[in-house]
Amino acid sequence: MPCENKSENAVQRLLGIIELDCEDATGESSVELSDRGALTPFRYCDPQFWPIPFQNVVALGATPSANKVPTPEAAAGILDAAMQLDGRAQLIIGNCGFMWASRSRLYGQTSTATLTSGLEFLDLALRMTNRPIGIITWDADPLVLLLKDHPQKDRLCLISVCDLPEWKKAANEMPAYLKPGGWTKEQMEQELSARLIEAFATGGALEEVGIMLLECTYVADFRHTIRAITPLPVIDLLHFAKMALE
Repeated sequence: MPCENKSENAVQRLLGIIELDCEDATGESSVELSDRGALTPFRYCDPQFWPIPFQNVVALGATPSANKVPTPEAAAGILDAAMQLDGRAQLIIGNCGFMWASRSRLYGQTSTATLTSGLEFLDLALRMTNRPIGIITWDADPLVLLLKDHPQKDRLCLISVCDLPEWKKAANEMPAYLKPGGWTKEQMEQELSARLIEAFATGGALEEVGIMLLECTYVADFRHTIRAITPLPVIDLLHFAKMALE
């Protein structure tokens, strides 16, 4: 959707969301989504979650696979989407945590505060505790590659969700939400809970961590699931952005 010039008041009351280039990407505003009664199972695209209206802009070329590398096309698409929102929005965020991979192309380019990912808070989390940091990510394998040069990579404990059956459905069959034979968030919650119970158990991957950081934006919908298993602080982009806008 082309970006139009907005008044100063409108700029102060708009969230900009950079979307992955995928089949269910809309490029619509929260008003347009509400008007057509769009089914929005996750909070990042739910008009009722945000305290102000939002505008989506698709980052052309930033497909789910290209975004993780990132390819030059993915990084350029994310930058272009951010520039379309720059000066219009009060805050710009990404709808996929792996947009962090394109940060070097994006930092310092926008006048509007821009946070692509929960991974933007990684260094803060590392300073908040001397214990390891637990990261719930969509896919640990590409994230390991992105973090290979981080000076404290040995303190990072990664948990993937992409191999969980219902989470796969959520990513690949979005229109099947709540439909017969489709997927539900309740089933996603059960799978995540089982994985975290195992990870926090004695000898588990998250046994010693001091803070939880959420890379995957889907996981932000399941903070209550994490809280039921551990009292550790949980940092995620969506709830940070919501508080910043209220």
